[in-house]
Amino acid sequence: MCFDRSRPWIGLAVVVAVFSVLAAGCSSPSQAPDTTAQTSSQPATPSGPNLSLLYATAEEGLVFHDARRDSSRTLVPGAVDDSVQARSASGRYLAFTYRTADSTHLALFDRRAQTLQPIDARRTPVTYSLAWHSSEERLAFAYYRPARSGTRGPGDVFVATPDGATRDVGCSAAREVLDWLPDGSLATRNDDKLYVVAPSDCATRASADARRMRRATYAPSGKHLAYIHRELTYDRDNREYTPDSSLMLSDARGGNAQELFGHERRVRHLRWGPDATELAFDVRVEASGHRQIAVYNLARERTVYLTPPTQTAADQVHPIWSPSGTHVAFTLRTSTGPQAAVRIEGQTRRFGLVKGAVGGWVDDRTLVVPGPDSLRVRALNGSTQYAHPAPTSLIHVWSRDPA
Repeated sequence: MCFDRSRPWIGLAVVVAVFSVLAAGCSSPSQAPDTTAQTSSQPATPSGPNLSLLYATAEEGLVFHDARRDSSRTLVPGAVDDSVQARSASGRYLAFTYRTADSTHLALFDRRAQTLQPIDARRTPVTYSLAWHSSEERLAFAYYRPARSGTRGPGDVFVATPDGATRDVGCSAAREVLDWLPDGSLATRNDDKLYVVAPSDCATRASADARRMRRATYAPSGKHLAYIHRELTYDRDNREYTPDSSLMLSDARGGNAQELFGHERRVRHLRWGPDATELAFDVRVEASGHRQIAVYNLARERTVYLTPPTQTAADQVHPIWSPSGTHVAFTLRTSTGPQAAVRIEGQTRRFGLVKGAVGGWVDDRTLVVPGPDSLRVRALNGSTQYAHPAPTSLIHVWSRDPA
């Protein structure tokens, strides 16, 4: 998930968004968001922290919450988080997907105006992918319908802008968008090929074999691509095929690939640092007997463990970088349940029970911890800055300056 400190906002007025029937080109009738906002009573003098939350609950659907005023507004009743999201380079817009009774929707949330704008909708099941331009408010998105074989079925690639315009890029083969590269190209793929294409007409500029490429993720600079190379190897002792997965690093077009870790390390959960010079992930470590967070430095071509194996007593998974890359939060699997944790000054500090993975960061000193009973915003000194009843799914948290 995406959490950050935004630039100062102009006001805190709660705006009631009016929504129309979604998306020309939607393959089925879709549920329009409710035009009646549900707002709690507001205190006369706002007194809470300057935080905003976007989340979904089983009872209310998609909700915007203003922590400073302790007020909530239902944006789409009955909506369920679909777990795909991307924030624009300016930080103003969050693109994300959610599901209603029979459709999957792509929408933009304007963090300044606090409004939701529909972009696209398709009959469920459908899988979306998103990539923002590095300096412009332009969103590339793609969708495909999962085939019964587990492959990517029919789909297409589009470019959308916040003014409501959506344009078909014209791709006949691409089904997923991976990144909008610094040279203006779109990195896309299907089951067999990685295609680097022009965003104007999908003209192919480069291609590479992607048949065994899994979890492909581009560095923020767009210069490097990390992925899991996976194939089946035959285990003669057990007389069966087993997954063989290696961590690979290539250039933006899939060329000059090199293996960083072999299949025996079982690399998972790749996360690039914000300056694109380091890649974090979790691996299996024989010396400790646990999964541990490791960080690969591109310039030094060197990998270090976040915690020395001799000091590791539990699995560490799901690394998440702070905005400046000074800290890595992770989930620590303990005997009492998964804990949010950060390695600080040679010590592993715990920040309470977490549901799934650590939610992310508000800033370099403030961590978001979605627990089983409450959502907590914790400072690295251990203090709790804010707590809220635990939503079913947390989508986004950000900091806003007072009016």
